[in-house]
Amino acid sequence: MTKFEDLTIQNNFLFQQVMRNPRICKRLIEELLNIKIAELSYPYAEKTIQTGVDSRGIRLDIIVADENRTHYNLEMQVKNNKSAETGEPLLPKRTRYYQASLDMDLLGKGQNFDKLNDTYIIFICAFDLFDEGRYIYTFKSQCQESPDLEMGNGATVVFVNSLGSKGNISPMAKNFLAYVNNQTVSDGFTEEVDAAVTALKRDSETRRQYMLLEMALHDERMEGRREGRSEERTARNRDIALDMLKDKYTLAQI
Repeated sequence: MTKFEDLTIQNNFLFQQVMRNPRICKRLIEELLNIKIAELSYPYAEKTIQTGVDSRGIRLDIIVADENRTHYNLEMQVKNNKSAETGEPLLPKRTRYYQASLDMDLLGKGQNFDKLNDTYIIFICAFDLFDEGRYIYTFKSQCQESPDLEMGNGATVVFVNSLGSKGNISPMAKNFLAYVNNQTVSDGFTEEVDAAVTALKRDSETRRQYMLLEMALHDERMEGRREGRSEERTARNRDIALDMLKDKYTLAQI
């Protein structure tokens, strides 16, 4: 992991800490999606998704809701991780898990599906996932036979490309993406973001949380290695047993 002193807004941990500032988070969503939000709340501020690192009490994304109860899930992505088997980017399929987790949070036990709120899953990427040079890639469920026909399920996924050059986004959004790329402060908003970054890096509690995350990730890696070694031993023992069986050893001897 990056040293705490060297963190920038590109680091997802620091990004989600900055997004806990409602003024900054609200303005960023407004600029990226070209919408207006009257009020922003944090409905899951104390809740963690019980999977992986998050099961240790660390939240790696930020979820907020507006006055219409539309929910926004934000995360920063720096690496375009790809499948070792197919070479395809993993991020698109990851959105399915995010959507399912978000819907489970939104839909209480016994509630009808019409109670599901509209959602936006927003990934701010320091790379161009689709190699078309666009600032924004917005996806909704559409009919292949009739592309203008949307399913209308209220789910939207947005990939923001900090390296983009195509499309119409606001000057403030462009300045923020430039800040993501090289920490250039060029307007009042990026100045506010940069000040938040500086304050967080001076905060002892934020440092403690980052160290906790580092230890949790280390523990997970070690646990994964132990499980891998155990599986290797099991497979090796099975092969030995099969060879002994072929050589007419008794079960007791095996």
